[in-house]
Amino acid sequence: MASQLLTASGGKESAVLRITTCIDSGATRLVVEGRLAGACVSELERCWRATAPTESPESIFVDLSSVTFVDACGKELLTHMHEQGIRLVASGLLAKSLIEEIERSGA
Repeated sequence: MASQLLTASGGKESAVLRITTCIDSGATRLVVEGRLAGACVSELERCWRATAPTESPESIFVDLSSVTFVDACGKELLTHMHEQGIRLVASGLLAKSLIEEIERSGA
């Protein structure tokens, strides 16, 4: 299942955020791609809350490897998700740095 937010740009629509939900081996992974900012933050929260009642927090992963930008509201949501037991993962430098900062602030 994929969720995508679009914005109008010069008469064209361009995706600013895509969230894909992958369920496998007893774990749910929310793959976030694009800019986690503005209205996109509430879309990630909506996807998380839709998943949360059916899964334990430890079995939910948020993959930030393809995130290109996170605003203050996005960081706040990710921090809250981390505090609830959601595991944040990434392969990119930007996202790894953000995850380390969130984990340090919670320690």
